[in-house]
Parts: sequence; structure tokens; C-alpha cells
Amino acid sequence: MKKYEKKAIKLTNKKGDKKQKAVDIKNNPVRPSEAQNRIVFTTIDDNFGFLTSILGESIGLTQTKYDIFEGNAQVGISYIQNNIDMNMISSYIVKPLIKCKADFLIDANQLPVILQSKLIHVPDVTKSKEMNQIVSGLLTGYAIVFLEGISEALLVGCKKADFRAVEAPNNEVTVLASMDSFTEDLETNCSMVSRRLVTPDLHFEEYKVGKLSNTKVMLLWFDGISNQKVVEEIQRRISDIDIDNIDGIGELAELIVEKPLSIFPKYRQTQRPDLVARKLTEGYTAILCSNSPFALIAPLFFVDNFKTMDDYSENFFISSFLRLVRVLAFLLSAFLSALYVSFVTYNQSIIPSTLATNIATGRDGVPLPTIVEVLLLSLIISIIREASLRLPGSVGYFIGSLAAVVIGQSAVTAGYVSASVIIVIAVSAISSYAISTTTMVYPARLINYFMIIMAGTFGIFGLFNGIILISLHLVSIRSFGMPYMYPLIPFDKEAVKDSIIRAPLANIKKRPGILVHNNPYRTGNSSKSK
Repeated sequence: MKKYEKKAIKLTNKKGDKKQKAVDIKNNPVRPSEAQNRIVFTTIDDNFGFLTSILGESIGLTQTKYDIFEGNAQVGISYIQNNIDMNMISSYIVKPLIKCKADFLIDANQLPVILQSKLIHVPDVTKSKEMNQIVSGLLTGYAIVFLEGISEALLVGCKKADFRAVEAPNNEVTVLASMDSFTEDLETNCSMVSRRLVTPDLHFEEYKVGKLSNTKVMLLWFDGISNQKVVEEIQRRISDIDIDNIDGIGELAELIVEKPLSIFPKYRQTQRPDLVARKLTEGYTAILCSNSPFALIAPLFFVDNFKTMDDYSENFFISSFLRLVRVLAFLLSAFLSALYVSFVTYNQSIIPSTLATNIATGRDGVPLPTIVEVLLLSLIISIIREASLRLPGSVGYFIGSLAAVVIGQSAVTAGYVSASVIIVIAVSAISSYAISTTTMVYPARLINYFMIIMAGTFGIFGLFNGIILISLHLVSIRSFGMPYMYPLIPFDKEAVKDSIIRAPLANIKKRPGILVHNNPYRTGNSSKSK
């Protein structure tokens, strides 16, 4: 005990000499950037003063000193009240430290090890000598334990659990698939994926993006399954991000995709951990982001926009039929209005005479040209949808339904638009919402506007040329280095079995060949499958 008492007395004598230094830090504030080059001070007062100068007191910074080992040593505890669980601070840090007895010999230099292994009853405890890690820990829910005379601190995880509970997904509703969705807590989201894939081959790699936000980003992939070139490309793009703040997965996605000016999504945003788990086993990669209840799946192929988790819970005949319905819905939402404009404006001879007569009768007295009529109603539908989304739940649903019915009926009654246009626009708008991915809804609507203008200007010739231009664009797109139209272009007969239609699961033996090289077989013995 004498050895330790001499060390403690020596530290106490140094404390008075350095008190003035702590005061100087408080009176001469330092910039937060200076924490990058600082190490932990040897005295508690210096550390307290430095943190106060960096963070200020209005943030809720609390700093308290305690005598431990019957007064033979001293610790200081710093934390931000709004970020931590006060019960954990009291029960698992303060009480054990105050009650500890100096009934065994101890070297002062071993104090951090003793506190970490014997006294602080919290699993998440790490040591650090760098002030930038201390400041970052305070802001993310850690309590900091300083020791008098030692240039090292302990970061104790006491984060307050203030995230919402796991709920059913509201953007990707399914009938037979699981009913949990991601939350804004990154750790919770990672656990929902890892418990579905209980294997050490699932890799998690963490990044911090944003010079001011320090947003945590987690990259997930399967070792031995995922294409390593794709993984390395995504790693490079995340590492190259240079921005102050990242709000969520959508902003992150825009910063890492190629050709951001294209309207077609080159990644898939999803709320569903079961979808992420399934895609990972097929060779895709996933990205999770703190403060965002969505995951990013990459790369994305065009046919992926028409798949849902229900497809793998239903009979393959039903699943194939539903996928074809979604493809038809996309085509209707993108081209139906333009087809109508083309027929009415230039190519009346193509449609049956009875239908042409009915359309002409309905347009009797309508003052607007067909192209203006269709564009105006399409825009109104978009405005109604946007308004209903921004209003609270039941109010938005009521306002959207009321506006659609009243405006449509009144416009036809007043003779501003024809009834046939109302039918065409309604079918086109409703069809866009049958697409399984929300990121594909607005591209379908934008294609609709483009095709209406082409058809209204050049007739059926303009419609065909618009389709050719869109097709050429689709073929030219790459998603994280992979061709967007795979498995149609380039053609892969194995991958086509799970594309526009779905074959029986027992017959889908291989993963997408363009994503997987080392472990292509997903079912059955590889030697038998050959």
C-alpha cells in the first residue's frame, strides 16, 4: 500500500502546479479543430477546462470529480446529459468507483486497467489518449472517465435508448413476408440483418462520412459471394466523399452513384431487413446509415424494380403473374397517355371507328388541344398526390380522394376536359403506384411527360422514337460498374429465371453470374448441378 500512497501524494502535489494551466484554457477558448492534435492531459482540471472550451456548458456538459480507493486517487467523469442514460452513470460507474476499497497493492499506471476490468460494470469500455476521440465520444453518448496523473481516459458506453421501436414497413407493404422494418438506429438495423444471416462470412465495414456530422455508414457484403470489384468500387466512392453533412441514405446514394443526371434509380432503397438479407446472399452489397430507416442495395438492375419479397412466398405461377402485372403497370404509366395523344391528334385512323366516334363526341366543346389537356391533368394529379403526402395521415387520404373526384367530375361537367382523358390519366397515375419500388414511381411519371410531348409533336412516329431513345439510355446505364439491363443485356439464361418471371426455387440454382464468381451455386451440390 505504501508504494501506491507515495504515487498518490506525488500526483496530488502536481495538481496544484497545473491548476493555473486549466484556468488559462478556460479563459482562452480553443477551436474544436484543435482537438485533432491534442492528447489527454495528465490532470483532471486541464481535461475539464479543455472540454468546456471546446463544447461550452449550454450543451449540457456535466463534469464531476470523485475520490476513489479511500481518497488515494481521484477520477473525473464527463458526459452530456441529453445523450446518456443517467441510471447507468449512477449504478455502473459512480457507485462502484466510490465504494472501492484500497485493500490491495496497486501501481498508479495500472489504474485504467483496474477500472476497466474490475470496477466499471459496462461492457462497452475503451481506452484513448486522443482528445478528438474523447470529444466525439461525448457527442455520441459516451461518458468519459479521466484519472488524475494519467494521460489516458476511458470511454464508457452509456447511450440513451431514445430510438423508436421496430414497426411494420409502411412503404413496402407485403402480405406473407416479415413485418419488421429498419429504424434510425444503426446498431439495431445491423442486428436485424445479422440475425437473419448467422455466419461469420457476413462482413460489416464502418465509415464516418461528413466533416461536421460524422455520420456512421456501414457497408455489408458476403465474403466469397459478393463481387470483390463491386465492393472495392463502393469502398472507394464512400472514402472519396468530401462533404460537411450527410442527412441520410438518399443523400449518400446520390454522392456515390455514377451518372446522377439519369432519372432511373441505380440503387434500391428499402425499409425491409429481409430483403437486404436476401440480396446479400445473391451477391449484392448493402449500405446502412445512422439516422436513416432505409438501406441501400447496390448494384440495381432494371428488372429488380419489379420484385417483392412476396414473390418468394407465393407459388411461382402467381409470382410470375404479379411481376408481369407490375411490368404492365410501368408501361401503362409511362406510355398510355402518350398513346392516347398520338391517336387523337395525328393517327385517328389506327383506332376503331366506334371508339374514335365516342372520343370525338366526348371532346365536343373542349377548348384545349389534346396535348395541353393531357399534360395539365397529369400535372394536377401529381400536385394532388404531393399534397396528400404532406398532410397528416387520414387528412391527406381524405383531401386526395376528394380533390380527385371533385376536380375530375367538375372539369368534365364544365366541358374543360373530356371524360376519356380523365379515364386515361387515372389509369396511368394508378398504374405508377403498382410498381414495387418507390424510387421507380417518379421516373415513370417523368417518362410519361416526355412521351406526351413527343407524341403530341410528332404523333406515333414521335412515340416510337421516344421509346428508342429511352431504350438506348437504359442500355448505356451502369450501376456501380454493372450493366443496368442485366440479365437481358448481356443475356444470362440462369439469371433470367428470376427476372421478369420467376421459375420454381429449386430450378434457380445459380446466383447472378455477373455479381458472383467464386461461389455461383445457391442451391444443390455444385457437381450435381453441372
